Amino acid sequence: MKVLKGLAALASIAACGIQSAGAVEVRQVAEIKASPAAVWSKVGEWCAIKDWHPAIASCDPGKRGFRTLTLKDGGKILEKVTKTGKNTYSYDIIESPLPVKNYKATLTAKADSLGSTDLTWTAKFDAAKGKTDAEAAAVINGIFEAGLNNIKSNVKFDAPAPAAATGAIATGGAVTTAGPDAAKVAAARDEARLKAREERRKRLEAAKVAAMEKYAKAKAVIAEKAKAAADAAKAAYEKAKAALSAAPEPKKQ
Repeated sequence: MKVLKGLAALASIAACGIQSAGAVEVRQVAEIKASPAAVWSKVGEWCAIKDWHPAIASCDPGKRGFRTLTLKDGGKILEKVTKTGKNTYSYDIIESPLPVKNYKATLTAKADSLGSTDLTWTAKFDAAKGKTDAEAAAVINGIFEAGLNNIKSNVKFDAPAPAAATGAIATGGAVTTAGPDAAKVAAARDEARLKAREERRKRLEAAKVAAMEKYAKAKAVIAEKAKAAADAAKAAYEKAKAALSAAPEPKKQ
């Protein structure tokens, strides 16, 4: 009987391994020419998402720490804030029609090296039952992209005045005045940095897509091996069970 129980437990563990999935990660960044404080004043309020995300019709804050988002197609998403900080908050999705589960996300506005703000939206989650990681990631990437693109295109911020506008540039920690030529040089330098940054972002995005594809293939191989192990354990269990049933009853003394 101990043998049967051990085989049954092995079969159960292996079967669970087939169903388990690693967390999917999605990250998108929008560069906005404004200070983090200016950006956060427009997008950081808990229900401000209704003003900057084109898919959301309304936001009901409900009880403290929660919000119910009503989508323009009628769907509803219940979310709970889990952490807040300077120009950042994190939240979980409690209920939604989205193809995800165990969803945790963070929205953050942080200054970059060029005097602009990186508005970063990240999420970790598992694909819902019946959906692949790629399908779930595509939906969340689409949501993030729509929101961040709308912020960049349609939300107006109080942009910080560039140093070149007043002829002031930083040199070794000191500020000196310079003429129009220096301003042009500074503008060209900033443009070159932005171009290099965009090229780097594209390379990283391509690397991320390649890594996700490689991960999906590896997980498929692992799942297949786990299934084979489960089938073998189940077969051994059934064989031992049948042998035990066929064994003659011990004679009474």
